[in-house]
Amino acid sequence: MEVPSYDPRGVVIALDDSVWCGLAATSNHRASGFVFNEMTGVKAPYRGRGISIAMKTFGIGFAGLCGVDKIRTFHHPANTAAIEMNRRLGYVDAEQD
Repeated sequence: MEVPSYDPRGVVIALDDSVWCGLAATSNHRASGFVFNEMTGVKAPYRGRGISIAMKTFGIGFAGLCGVDKIRTFHHPANTAAIEMNRRLGYVDAEQD
């Protein structure tokens, strides 16, 4: 991919045998001091099994590989499951400009 922030080490795919059941992608913005969790998704039949948490944890490890201590993300304000998961992982709301 021809995107400066793309780093294949920031992509994790969850498999159930050969079935693709989840994907998370974190991009590298180390020049700005952070990585960005672009997306985390799990197919509906696989939700509630901790797959999202596992993939987001992988993204936390990716931040260490990039030498940064900040991870940014965003989500729809009505997505309470994502909000709760991010808070459990230590994400905090940023100040609005």
